[in-house]
Amino acid sequence: MHLQRLFTIGAIAALAAAPLAISAKSASSTYPISAQNGSGEKGTVTLTASGDKTIVTVALTGAPAEAQPAHIHTGSCTNLNPAPKFPLTSLTSGKSTTTVPASLASLTAGGFAVNVHKSANDLKDYVACGNLAMASGSMKSGAMSKPDEMASPAMAMPATTGRPAGPEATSSP
Repeated sequence: MHLQRLFTIGAIAALAAAPLAISAKSASSTYPISAQNGSGEKGTVTLTASGDKTIVTVALTGAPAEAQPAHIHTGSCTNLNPAPKFPLTSLTSGKSTTTVPASLASLTAGGFAVNVHKSANDLKDYVACGNLAMASGSMKSGAMSKPDEMASPAMAMPATTGRPAGPEATSSP
C-alpha cells in the first residue's frame, strides 16, 4: 500500500511537470502564400520562434528549380514596400529556410509580408506573396495556426482505477 501511494504521488508529480516541458517547445505559425502575376507558384511560409529570432521556412509548389530571391517586406501583399526588411535565403526548387533577427511576435503583429521574386535577374516580377498576420476576422490571408501546446496530460487522462482516490481507498490483496 505504501509503495502504491509513493508511485501515485510520483506519477502525479510527473504529470504536473509535463505542461512545463510542453510549453518549452517553440511556437510556430503557418501562413498561405498565393501566386502572383499568373506564376502558379503557391504554398506556405512557416515562422518558428527561436529565442529572439525566427526561423522562416518557405515551401512553394509550381516553382522552378532555379534560385528565386525572397524577402520579408513591410506592408502587405497589396501594398508592399519595395525595400526588403529581411532577406531570405533564395528558394531552390521552391524551398528555403532562413533565420531572421526578429521575434515571432514582432513578425506576426501585422505589417509584414513574404515576397518571392521571379529570379535574381528579374527582381521586379513578383511570383508569390503571403501576409504574415491574420486579417481581422478572416483566415483567408492570415495564420493557419499550428498549436504546439497540448492539453495537460493530467487533464487528458481519465481515471482508470475504478476506486476512489484518497484515504477512503482500500488496497486489494
